[in-house]
Amino acid sequence: MRITMGMIAGQYSKNLNTSLNNFNVASRRATTYRSFERTSENPFAATKLYRFRREMAENETYQDSLGDVDSQLMTAQSAMQSIYSIVSSAESGDVIQAITGTMSESDRTIIANKMRQMQQAFLSPLNTKFGEKYLFGGTEMTEASFSVNDSGELLYRGINVNTGKIETGPAANFNGTLIEFNSSSSDPITDPDTGYTIKDGIVLKIADSGAGSETNISISDDYITIKADLSKYKTNQDLLNLIKGYDKIDFSKIRISGDMNRSISVSNGAGGYQEIVSTSLTSSIGQDGLSALANEEVLVNLGLGLKTTSEAGSTTINSQSAFNSAIPGISFLGYGQDSSGISGNLYTLMGQIADQLESDGFSMENIQPYLDKFGEKSDALLGEITKSGSKSNFLSTMKTNLESMGDSLLERAEDIEYVDPGDAIMDFYMQQYAYNAALSMGTKILSKSFIDFMT
Repeated sequence: MRITMGMIAGQYSKNLNTSLNNFNVASRRATTYRSFERTSENPFAATKLYRFRREMAENETYQDSLGDVDSQLMTAQSAMQSIYSIVSSAESGDVIQAITGTMSESDRTIIANKMRQMQQAFLSPLNTKFGEKYLFGGTEMTEASFSVNDSGELLYRGINVNTGKIETGPAANFNGTLIEFNSSSSDPITDPDTGYTIKDGIVLKIADSGAGSETNISISDDYITIKADLSKYKTNQDLLNLIKGYDKIDFSKIRISGDMNRSISVSNGAGGYQEIVSTSLTSSIGQDGLSALANEEVLVNLGLGLKTTSEAGSTTINSQSAFNSAIPGISFLGYGQDSSGISGNLYTLMGQIADQLESDGFSMENIQPYLDKFGEKSDALLGEITKSGSKSNFLSTMKTNLESMGDSLLERAEDIEYVDPGDAIMDFYMQQYAYNAALSMGTKILSKSFIDFMT
């Protein structure tokens, strides 16, 4: 086959352009040190790089969340230490340890006054805030966790810490939350159509009324029934907004405490939604309800492998796969009372001890059970502080691990995204040399006229 000058020129021009392109790529690489500019240049490396970047973003989110949780925990620990200092002072030699059966009435009055002063000092640290959150409210952090009613009894989120009585009136455990209707016998929530009022014993239920239908709420002797288009109302927050926005019945004082994102739109498998029914409304959650409040969880994803529980179709987070950041105040302060009326709450116990000291029938035999319970709850408080310290140590370890993992991810991403500066500069000079050599070779293999034409 005859090789013509045109064929040589065409092949030369193609190779020269390839060399020029390689030279330009090497020039950019020597300037930016990036191994590629577009995904198409290296799809495999780009895919790995995007995966590492996603993991780095997740890692940064975990570190931010951990930082917030750690700061909250440190603030909570400081408040708990303040409370324990008050308790320790109450147990000191000039207060509880000074109580004897031979004390005079005036001495008992002095100690009782000291106990009541220390008791009042509890409230400030119990309502400690971090930013806009009340730290000791469990899942309810928007309002002050603790208050005192007109009788001097301590309330946790409006609930008596000893008896479990709901101060504002009937409430329902609905869909994993506590709904308080804030309705008293003197000011009940009444249905104008039926004349029935919200009271203990009736049940709250919600049913699907079909797409596009209007919401209807009615109160009967047995039920508070909410019929709504559940394709629009998906969560407890939606339910709260729906009830408060219903203008035919005054639900303006309603409050829902708990997981506001919990789903109420549960498919019935036939294109609609199944009816959800609560327990009967009650004005007291009892000891079991107090225990449930003391064990509430606020789970935060810190990269522990977040997953749901093993039940089919479950959307409930497995608590072992997330960090519980909740610190319900009654979990360390105590709650409930025994059959003798002795409180399991440190605040109330201080008042009960003061009452015993001021009693006309004072005796060591009568007051000793209260003192023993106080010592028991004091030890329990110290145990909770120690447990909180263990949480801090865990977070510290988690922080170290996340930082190390973040550094490793960054290093691996940079290995893919960037080249060694020395290699990039060396490649630049090699490509420059190759391009200049290609230009020089052209003067030797191409005719004079063609060279003149190119220049």
